[in-house]
Amino acid sequence: MKLEIREIPEHFAYTAEYIVDSYNDFFDVETGVNSLQDLEDLMHAENPGVVVPEIPDDYNYFVHPQGVVPEGKMQLSYYDMVDRKGIDNAEGKYRFVTVPAVKAAVIPWQGANTTVPEGIAKAFAIIKDAGLEIAGDTRVSAIHGPWDREDENEYLVEIQVPVK
Repeated sequence: MKLEIREIPEHFAYTAEYIVDSYNDFFDVETGVNSLQDLEDLMHAENPGVVVPEIPDDYNYFVHPQGVVPEGKMQLSYYDMVDRKGIDNAEGKYRFVTVPAVKAAVIPWQGANTTVPEGIAKAFAIIKDAGLEIAGDTRVSAIHGPWDREDENEYLVEIQVPVK
């Protein structure tokens, strides 16, 4: 695993809270149902002027509490970058936020979604070995997944850990 230090700029996002068993809970490979796409569709229906950038400029990620390697049920937040803030969902399904800039240790992790906690643990070890200190909540940003890869061993995420 290769460590890269990257400045992630301040951005606007809509965010939602979840408690799940794994990242696989968001995607039903057999039916193609993608609950994160459904959330984006709802946000667009309620905020038609808010734009989610297209690939390669889009940026979405899950956030885990600072220093926590997920095991069992995961409490996490999902963030999807947008060009401006809109109106929060009346039922509390999502809200808009400004996410501050952060300096992050970025480490790629390839494999099935169920292996991401292992990747986070390895990222923490690499960060410690590099003499860096964790300074915020861990982000997991998917690059490839069930939407564009049939083999789950080809899934790719970036583990992004704020450091100082």
